[in-house]
Amino acid sequence: MTHLMRSTLLASALSCAILIGPTATLVAQEKPVPFARNAIYFEVFGQGVLYSINYDYRLTPNIGLRAGFSYWSIVPFFLLSTGELKFTDFPLTVNYLTGKGTSHFEMGVGVVPVFISLDGHDLLFGSEIRGSGRVLLGTATIGYRAQPRDGGFIFRIGLTPLFTFKHLIVSGGLSFGVAF
Repeated sequence: MTHLMRSTLLASALSCAILIGPTATLVAQEKPVPFARNAIYFEVFGQGVLYSINYDYRLTPNIGLRAGFSYWSIVPFFLLSTGELKFTDFPLTVNYLTGKGTSHFEMGVGVVPVFISLDGHDLLFGSEIRGSGRVLLGTATIGYRAQPRDGGFIFRIGLTPLFTFKHLIVSGGLSFGVAF
């Protein structure tokens, strides 16, 4: 190929690039916004009965695991005793979030191992009360969750029933925390 031919082909290619280039549309792939995998929140009532402190780990933006802890005691027990009721529980749930952005519908199921002990004197009948026990409760979550995809303030509110094969306790919870 001669030098003149190469120069002509190069000039033609360059001319096409100059004429067509500005009209071509570049398509960039949109990078997904990273989601905050970790969250810590305080729940009033709900699956911790009185309160709980919880850690939530997002396996995916939609599916997460929650582990919580609650400990409290009451003295005197229901004003009918001089004893002390000690209550410890550990809410453990799997949850699913729907929705985009910050607002989500939250559904979940799980268990709550509960440890109870009572030591005191019954004022009504004058008998000694001593004992401890444990029970495994089932639980569910149906509610609203405000959690920015990339982290920040969390707000949750929902129905959080606790149940056994014989009993159902309808309860609700309110949570505040942070995702990171």
